[in-house]
Amino acid sequence: MLKIPEKKKYRNLPDYMKEHLTFIPTSSTRSAISLFCLVLLDMCVLPFLYPRNDLIYMITIPLLVFIHLWMIRLLIKNPRFTQMETILFMSVFSTIGAICYFITSLKVSYVFIGITNVWYYVVLSVVHIIISLYLIQYQVEKYSKIDYKRNESEKWYKRGSLLSLLTSGSGIGYVLFQTTKDSETAMHSLFLCVSIFFTCFLAYFAAKFTHKYFFIKLNRRLVDINTPTKRQIK
Repeated sequence: MLKIPEKKKYRNLPDYMKEHLTFIPTSSTRSAISLFCLVLLDMCVLPFLYPRNDLIYMITIPLLVFIHLWMIRLLIKNPRFTQMETILFMSVFSTIGAICYFITSLKVSYVFIGITNVWYYVVLSVVHIIISLYLIQYQVEKYSKIDYKRNESEKWYKRGSLLSLLTSGSGIGYVLFQTTKDSETAMHSLFLCVSIFFTCFLAYFAAKFTHKYFFIKLNRRLVDINTPTKRQIK
């Protein structure tokens, strides 16, 4: 992991490095973690409840309880005191979310769609492992050197076409739901695709925020931790 030389100042770093050294704004910390935890993560809870599977319960329920209790702690505390902890929370939350959605995809495949071929689950697991390793490698390589020629605005995930696709997601989802609602298998297949998508989506955030946490700790002198004193709070 790159330790930025002492002679380098924050203002002289490229924009993508500055972004990686920036905390979540304290004004939106509570809403961000609530949205991610109560909406994004809890969407995968329903398939856990029925039909009952004790092994899945043993793996997922403690993780979900732990992350929700941690969320409550962050909601209660002053966000200006928990900036580093919030980054760590996003890392752990994304990891737990990716695990839960992956388990959801396995359960939907086996219980609801009826896929019993062992090789399907082997291939699905290997593909997810490869994707996760690639995402980790991507974060490591991206921040392994200071690249002043790197232009994040030209990347595929920064383009307006991707934003348009994401904002139209609810409409696309509604159309797909209407198309598949008369077929139970099609509905389950659609939910399987959604579960796989969110597994990869959260795996990306897990890699990003885990690297971000350790990157900030390593280069803490460049980070503005705007923590108020007790006198200022009073």
